Amino acid sequence: MREESLSREVRYGKKDIAELESASIQVHLIYKKAAELFKRTAYSRSVKDDFTEVNTHSVNSDGLRLAPAVLQKWIQTSRGWKCIGCELRQPDSAMSHMDETIHGKRLVQAEMLIQAVVWSQYEKIRMFAPWLGDEPFYSVQELDVIARYIVPTYFSERPLHEQGKVFKVHQQYGQIPLYQEYVDAPSCCVQVDGGLLEGRLLTGVYVSEEQFFGLNPYLKDGDGGRTYMQACVQ
Repeated sequence: MREESLSREVRYGKKDIAELESASIQVHLIYKKAAELFKRTAYSRSVKDDFTEVNTHSVNSDGLRLAPAVLQKWIQTSRGWKCIGCELRQPDSAMSHMDETIHGKRLVQAEMLIQAVVWSQYEKIRMFAPWLGDEPFYSVQELDVIARYIVPTYFSERPLHEQGKVFKVHQQYGQIPLYQEYVDAPSCCVQVDGGLLEGRLLTGVYVSEEQFFGLNPYLKDGDGGRTYMQACVQ
């Protein structure tokens, strides 16, 4: 996947920054909560290994433990901010570029599995709330966060078909295809090497060890390449 960086600025309002800072941490904690449960019950050893790696710390040349950074992918829509997934970025990795690419793809797929698990739990809790007592797996606040920010993701296309929604099919993890409601990102056009590059604008939000570490907006073109830009508060 092509990745480039530009000095071009993408402007965000102070309210958007504040909302993303709060929402990204809440979503991160929900992912972690679901991942811990999934690790205890996952049927595949390889899946369990992937989630073990998600929480693994790297060690730099000075012997300091470095927490992996999570890059959450957000889209601003007419219905507000929506999180379509996340990626794990290991700092100071000793892996080769090829190993890092393969490793990264596996962890992105693992995080998509978590998103599907979270949404499945959300729908079941909402459906069976009257019979679950006072302590369902997610609190009322967490359920509200899921409903507001997390994009519906399923293990089958049937629910999306029944709701008449457009969806995207994600690459298989083992034998499990994932189906996510399609979220249309705003169109964007930037100058690259004297030409115009068109694509969709997404906002990367970095989170590490339950702390917000800033925004990294990027344009995603039709081939999946990314052109990163600078975030500016207006």
